Amino acid sequence: MEVLRTSGQLLCYLTLNMPKPRGREHSTLTETATLVVHELVKIPGIKMIAPGEIRTNSRGASGRFVTCVYTNAGFELIISGQSAQKVAVHTTSDPKIIFTELKASKKLRDFTFKDRERKPGTR
Repeated sequence: MEVLRTSGQLLCYLTLNMPKPRGREHSTLTETATLVVHELVKIPGIKMIAPGEIRTNSRGASGRFVTCVYTNAGFELIISGQSAQKVAVHTTSDPKIIFTELKASKKLRDFTFKDRERKPGTR
């Protein structure tokens, strides 16, 4: 597994040689997303982890939440705390098993996990 860094920021995690570079637009991770991504790196069966858009919440932070949205390539995590960030995860094995392993992580005990299928018209 290879971790690419640009000026101290995490850019993209690659486990295989990808045909073209990804993760160039959004190169930062929120503090909450960093904890989740570091646990994802330890799980086998992940092909790529790419950080996505960050949105600041207008309401106060009431906890840490991870929502898993299953896609054709794997799943997308919506990680929220003080702000919300999407992280795309491409997998080579069953994404439901990988998400179950992520939920079982001891370092992520303070997080509330839920999952859903991708619904038409929702992001």
